[in-house]
Amino acid sequence: MARPSLKQHWMSKISDDEWEKHRKISVDRLNNTNIVAGLVLTTSAIFVSTQPPLTSFLPYTIRGCYVLALGSFAHALGGLLSGLAVVNIYGSCDRIWAKRVLTSTRFRLCCTLLFMGWPTVSLTLSIMFLMLSLMIACYASGVWWLQFLATVEILSWAWLPPLFAWCALEETLPPKLRTLRRPTGP
Repeated sequence: MARPSLKQHWMSKISDDEWEKHRKISVDRLNNTNIVAGLVLTTSAIFVSTQPPLTSFLPYTIRGCYVLALGSFAHALGGLLSGLAVVNIYGSCDRIWAKRVLTSTRFRLCCTLLFMGWPTVSLTLSIMFLMLSLMIACYASGVWWLQFLATVEILSWAWLPPLFAWCALEETLPPKLRTLRRPTGP
């Protein structure tokens, strides 16, 4: 849950105050994910259940787009379902029960972490499927300026994940080179 290691997860099991802070942060994050999943679920449901007003302009009911919109709907629904389940269970359990039951074995710990992370994974897949569906519909339309705008949109988003990954990862330079790179101030 947005941490590089399990250290904070284990530290939360030591005292009730730490547990309450950890549980509140986890449940709040999952609640935010559930809200977004509900919005994406509604959006994808609209694309799955309605005919386009101008089929020649944005034909999102062609087979490929429709299948991707269904995939988006299914992942948003599954993410919302699992997110609500985790919020209800994790939000109501106490520190001792979480320690003795949810994390009692390595397998249970892995399953618990998977359940806690699955709503975000599912939401990400849902958004990607819906974006891909709309992109394909733009290219299938044959409208040159819509295709141009879709290309500009794709290019404006394509550089963000690599840039974020580069910014989020720790520097892997050896200590000797790291000290050479840092300027010394006056």
